[in-house]
Amino acid sequence: MSTQNATNPADEEVKQETQAQQENAEEVKGEENKGAEGEEAEERFETNWDLEVDNFDDMGLKEEVLRGIYAFGFKEPSPIQQKGILPIIQGKDTIA
Repeated sequence: MSTQNATNPADEEVKQETQAQQENAEEVKGEENKGAEGEEAEERFETNWDLEVDNFDDMGLKEEVLRGIYAFGFKEPSPIQQKGILPIIQGKDTIA
């Protein structure tokens, strides 16, 4: 008898649990992105970093990196970039 086609009950349980977690994550994500009257909610995040840098020129990036940023059409950093790039450059542990 070949065991290749047999389904392990533990594997099936893990698969169902993973699928349920993915569905729950999609529901939560959908609820978070809705604001008043179905509009997109404002982007919010928590941080222990207070410094914000409002433009790429003040971040201390290499000239080559700045040229690439502007060449791709970016004009100003997003909120997460304003708070996240500088700590990364400074070697701080960062989750963004």
